[in-house]
Amino acid sequence: MYVSVEVITMLATAAATLVAIVSGFGWMITRMDARFNAVDAKFEAQDAKFEARFERIDRRLDRVENEIFEVKIAIARLEGPTPRLVAAR
Repeated sequence: MYVSVEVITMLATAAATLVAIVSGFGWMITRMDARFNAVDAKFEAQDAKFEARFERIDRRLDRVENEIFEVKIAIARLEGPTPRLVAAR
């Protein structure tokens, strides 16, 4: 079977183009993974800071909640028991 030089050149060009595209996508994915890992590391550092702050805020809110509960009990003791509708004999 006779294959002309133009057909061989066209097949070689198509194969080279396909290899270039695949290697280009591989290079791009590798770079994107490296950048995403760097950004993920930054987000993890910020997340750790926020976790610490949220823990402190949670502790403070728990203390405030306990103090409010104690104040409510003190007010209830000052007011005394609720009056009854029917007086006991």
